[in-house]
Amino acid sequence: MLDPRIWATRPAYQNGQWHESLAELGFPVVDLPLMMIEPVHEPAEIQAVKNLILDFDQFHKVIFVSQNAVRETFAWLRDYWPQLPTGVEYFAVGRKTADAVMAERLTVANGIQAMDSDELLAMPQLQNVWGQKILICRGRGGLPRMGEVLHERGAIVRYCELYHRRLPPSAVAEAAPLMPGCAADIIPIFSGETLQNFVRVLDANGTAERDMTLVVPGKRVTQSAEKLGFRHIVTAENATATIMLAAVREALDKRAQTS
Repeated sequence: MLDPRIWATRPAYQNGQWHESLAELGFPVVDLPLMMIEPVHEPAEIQAVKNLILDFDQFHKVIFVSQNAVRETFAWLRDYWPQLPTGVEYFAVGRKTADAVMAERLTVANGIQAMDSDELLAMPQLQNVWGQKILICRGRGGLPRMGEVLHERGAIVRYCELYHRRLPPSAVAEAAPLMPGCAADIIPIFSGETLQNFVRVLDANGTAERDMTLVVPGKRVTQSAEKLGFRHIVTAENATATIMLAAVREALDKRAQTS
């Protein structure tokens, strides 16, 4: 059996540190970012963000769904709010996102407890939100569940869509040399959208192979991978790098046991 390669698929600006962590496992690591973050650039998109940033003081709560959302939001806020309005309650999905908010010297209501949207929605502070204005800062076309649940609870929900998530233009060509032998590989995938991009790369290269081992965060992404025909899946508890790295070790151990 071929020795596995581990693919580092995070956006380029995150992939260097992730590559180093994977390399410490002692297996070859190949870099193939399957996601890129592109700030909104169409005039209508920019105006929509600007309008919400100017009304930032009108919101009771602001929810950040990712580190990217924090970075892009505060880039806007620095332009229009030299001093942030008081009375806004901040929430974050995931520890890294919470850390990014706290790096802006703000308190995050849920601290580091809410590792995914379901856990955040279970927080006591988000139960009785009738009539409250809540801003969700996210990428363009992000999953609607959080906003739908808060709307059902009576909140007035607005989305500040700050960036696009795209497949890097070079990914298909860069993946082509990796196709031979890819069934032996370990592929950590950090989100459902990255999974979709991975399938696009496989299909564009004419690869029907689904025998590689995927490492994915949470049951929802696992279910998506199963529906797409992947047979070897290790499910991490969440998408934090530490937890994903532990799941990669588990995948390597399982592979060693079957070789």
